[in-house]
Amino acid sequence: MTGTLRIMLAIAALLVAGFGIYYLWAGTLPQHTLKIAGTYTVIVLLTLIVTLITRPAGEKH
Repeated sequence: MTGTLRIMLAIAALLVAGFGIYYLWAGTLPQHTLKIAGTYTVIVLLTLIVTLITRPAGEKH
């Protein structure tokens, strides 16, 4: 589970860095930035829920 969290945080950091670079170059953020953030949040939540549901009961990791 920690691997999944690390991957999700790494992808989020890359998205933030990309939007930061875009902001530095253009001076504004695209209008669809909130849609992208919301979509990514839903994907992360669904991934975590599925991971918790499908995890074997005796797993110690």
